[in-house]
Amino acid sequence: MKDIFQSLDILKQNIKILDNFEEVYLEKAKNRILFEDIYSKKNLPAFDNAALDGYAFRFCDKDNDLNIKGTILAGDKNDYFINENECYKIMTGAKMPKNADTILMIEDENIKENKLLIKKDIKKFNAYRFKGEELKENELILKKGEKLDASKIALLASQGIYKIKVFKKVKIGIFSSGNELKEPWEQSDENSIYNINAYSIRALLDDENCEIFYFGILKDDINSIKESFSDLNYDLLITSGGASAGEADFIKEIFNDLKYENVFDGVKARPARPTKVFKKNNSFALILPGNPMAAFLSCFLFGKKIINLFLNNNQDFKIINTKIKTDLKLKAGRNNIILGNLKDGYFEVFNNNKFGSGMIMPLIKTDSLIISDENQDFIKANEEVKAIIFS
Repeated sequence: MKDIFQSLDILKQNIKILDNFEEVYLEKAKNRILFEDIYSKKNLPAFDNAALDGYAFRFCDKDNDLNIKGTILAGDKNDYFINENECYKIMTGAKMPKNADTILMIEDENIKENKLLIKKDIKKFNAYRFKGEELKENELILKKGEKLDASKIALLASQGIYKIKVFKKVKIGIFSSGNELKEPWEQSDENSIYNINAYSIRALLDDENCEIFYFGILKDDINSIKESFSDLNYDLLITSGGASAGEADFIKEIFNDLKYENVFDGVKARPARPTKVFKKNNSFALILPGNPMAAFLSCFLFGKKIINLFLNNNQDFKIINTKIKTDLKLKAGRNNIILGNLKDGYFEVFNNNKFGSGMIMPLIKTDSLIISDENQDFIKANEEVKAIIFS
């Protein structure tokens, strides 16, 4: 049995990038993962232009009275020229006149008898935006595997790139298992519990890069579960429960019978220990613990990792380098997943790291976690830690 970090590395070694794409328009591109590198189609800016409203002139004429030849508006595609002791009034984004190399901002204008007098100390090339100063044509601008946020969509639009190849959505099937489970809309007696995990898992993984299907609750019967799994064609199957060493926990036997290969069988971690992963070709099954806290945290660490590996997305988790606020004793020989909150530059441990794997409220009351090393039995106050944000 490996620890969390070793198990994540094992996933890296086993999962191949999905080789399927679809094309989407910019309006539907947010948060999708690029399938190919993107190169610029044109210079940015496309032409020399003014960075602000003002007057364009030759720097060598700055000590002379300048004749104002006219006004150049943004969007005017004509070519304009200035000669000795001449200038143009120019608007932001307008094409620079030939021979001009400097702009005086309009707030500093000093005009007498239709002549511009430059009284302010100014540097050559002030407010001059050069063609291609931000991007050159055919320059690599976005890499395969990058997630498209609003700023990257702005960049694509600036290049006239409207249709983009993105990774096809990861196809995910979700089950729960257990005779004691009831769906939230069903009546539950005192001997039954509501199905929490299917809904928390779906909410945790549901984004623009996943297509998720829920197939309900599987009863604790080996034949019915095997039949449910046998004909499914998904990139990732996820179940919760049936993962520990109990008499009715026979998921491992089922997947062995269905010719799945065991990737790892348990994790040396609290509270994710019963987590298992199986694979068949490049399809994977993630078996989560039945307890809600354990299922949520295990899916957060391993479910998201599997999806990101499918999509060639290296932006796994949002990690903050910080310091732990107080001393914390730990049990060595395993990773400890420690819940807490980021506040005033510190990671504050929740309830001295005392919680049960069946709880839910600690997830509500915290926003991040840290993971101890396997042999770590103590973390000192002010020790540097890496906090992973999950809220």
